Amino acid sequence: MSETAKPGRLVLLAVDTQMDFMFPSGKLYVPHSEEIIPNLAKLMSWAGEHRIPIVASADTHAPDDPEFAHWPPHCVAGTPGQRLIPEAVLPDTVVVENRPGAFQAPQEWVGQLIVEKSVYDVSTNVNFDAILVSLGRRRFVVFGVATEYCVLWAVRALRKHNLPVTLVVDAIKPITEEGGRKAIGEMVAEGVQLVTTAAVCDSGFSGVSG
Repeated sequence: MSETAKPGRLVLLAVDTQMDFMFPSGKLYVPHSEEIIPNLAKLMSWAGEHRIPIVASADTHAPDDPEFAHWPPHCVAGTPGQRLIPEAVLPDTVVVENRPGAFQAPQEWVGQLIVEKSVYDVSTNVNFDAILVSLGRRRFVVFGVATEYCVLWAVRALRKHNLPVTLVVDAIKPITEEGGRKAIGEMVAEGVQLVTTAAVCDSGFSGVSG
């Protein structure tokens, strides 16, 4: 097992695992996304047991957000739909608002950091680069919704920093199947490795290289 495959060199990036996306009753439901909740729970539990840090992106919109010209209003700050689903939240969480100075580097990277954003790309949070610097070079294990939107943009952001990325293919869901296939193809072309939840949660995390 390579150095970057060891649990101490990993970080999980959970993309927009929020009620408005994950549940059929949500304001912008990603079709069939509730089907991946058991795998999300497994990944979160595995990370908690191995003290692997989790960075979670979270859509956070104002009631009059310009994005609502293109999408139904969703994930409005302070509403139930903006919250992460229970299976995707650890007891120890810190929220990083999208404002300068909201992130303070921890002495030890454990628990969960929730990074708020108002567009697809999590790196638009002004603290994102500081978070990456604090984490150091690690392999990012990415999952969540939606594959061809916020998941794709998160992966692009990490690859721009030349960070190794693994995508958990049975812990993502697209808006459309065609869009999902195209996005996965683009990510693979960018050097992203594909794995399953079972492969990640295997104690050796075998098959993942730097």
